[in-house]
Amino acid sequence: MMDLQRVCELFLNHCSSAISLSEHTLRAYRGDLKHAQKFMGQQAELTSIKRESLRRYIGTMRNEQRLKESTIKRRVACLKLLFKWARQESMLKTNPFDTLNERIRLPKRLPRAIDSADARKLRKTATAPSGENGFDVHCKKTAVSLLLETGIRVGELSSIQIEDVSLADRCIKIHGKGNRQRFVYLLSPAAFETVSSFLAKRKHVDSQSSKLLVNEEGKQLTPPLVRQALRELGKSAGIARHITPHMLRHTCATQWLENGLDIRYVQKLLGHHSISTTEIYTHVSDQSLREALLRANGGR
Repeated sequence: MMDLQRVCELFLNHCSSAISLSEHTLRAYRGDLKHAQKFMGQQAELTSIKRESLRRYIGTMRNEQRLKESTIKRRVACLKLLFKWARQESMLKTNPFDTLNERIRLPKRLPRAIDSADARKLRKTATAPSGENGFDVHCKKTAVSLLLETGIRVGELSSIQIEDVSLADRCIKIHGKGNRQRFVYLLSPAAFETVSSFLAKRKHVDSQSSKLLVNEEGKQLTPPLVRQALRELGKSAGIARHITPHMLRHTCATQWLENGLDIRYVQKLLGHHSISTTEIYTHVSDQSLREALLRANGGR
């Protein structure tokens, strides 16, 4: 017999060591499992958690805590992985999820991107010479410039090592989800210059970290700090709306498809495991086409 808290610890260790999930994913799993433990009880025996327990948990999240369906779906998916692993490890004879008939429907929502005018403003601000503004400002501009140029995830951005950057080949090795590696490219002269000049300054920073993006104290630029930098630069660029790193990822994907890049190449650049994930951006492009036609026809 083993309690839920202990099983969660073992599962997270497995995710970290055996399948090498990113720290970002592990942090999310840890939070979701902690939420489930609070409801089920940390000392609850794993074998005592039945289908009805899971159904009550989902009902509580939906009806009492009023959580978004996307949050409920994510937390249930994490718990489902835990039970699947526990069954494989012979901690359970049966998996309660096998007979759980609970569908969580997400609203169909197209990914949000920023328009071309705002993208130009932000790109101009991010690639403008930092001058006397200091190393930290240059670091933030480099981070935002890379998001705009490559469409990488914010966690992938923070994980870039100095050795991953090849200025000679104008490319960066990205360590993506599922320990999959891919390359993204610095083809824009302005973005290349921003990264190149930052890398030259980075060599003089005294840091124990081998990460590319660190502040002048040598500390890593974490995802929350990247989001903060994006907010600051967005404000400096005169953009009123709130911009997130994922919106820049959506923007890159949409622009690539609208400019005729093969969807298989877009899939590879974004690091999607399945092309069906990439296909959602074709709907965004279709919507942009409809809006352009309406403008061309005077809004009729």
